[in-house]
Amino acid sequence: MIEFCRNGEIIVEPLIISPSRLEELENILMLFYTGLSRYSSEIAEEQVKNMGINLETLHLMKNNVDRAVEIITDENVGLSRLGTLFDQAWSMKKMLSARISNELIDRKYQDALAAGALGGKILGAGGGGFLLFFVPPEKKNKVRAAISDLLEVPFKFEFSGSQIIVYKPYRETP
Repeated sequence: MIEFCRNGEIIVEPLIISPSRLEELENILMLFYTGLSRYSSEIAEEQVKNMGINLETLHLMKNNVDRAVEIITDENVGLSRLGTLFDQAWSMKKMLSARISNELIDRKYQDALAAGALGGKILGAGGGGFLLFFVPPEKKNKVRAAISDLLEVPFKFEFSGSQIIVYKPYRETP
């Protein structure tokens, strides 16, 4: 969990969960690329500019983060509750700036929900990029079909930090 403090300090605390809980979390998530690019700094700048009028929403979002941490770390709680929580957070995030979503993103989000996703969110500042959905495994094919024009991006959680990956085609040695 990353906490941004008023004094500018950034605190990073790892969430401790079992390998089986991590696998369960990976199995309920689906990531899709919207095909839309944008200047995220402009959208983030607008969110910062609107911060004063969105203070109550920001506090509610912070409370949702705390609830999400509780759900993720408590193996007695079903991860499907995260989907509902993220659906609420998505509605709140869209209130921070009119540029966070658009007609395409809203339509794809609703299509995914109608097909069985429990909730989701746009990653980063919004306006394009990636959509992350919480989908029960038995509903994944229906969600895939409902938003088949978006590129599904398979993923796993990574623990070694950012890495630069260079494509090196295989070459036979003479």
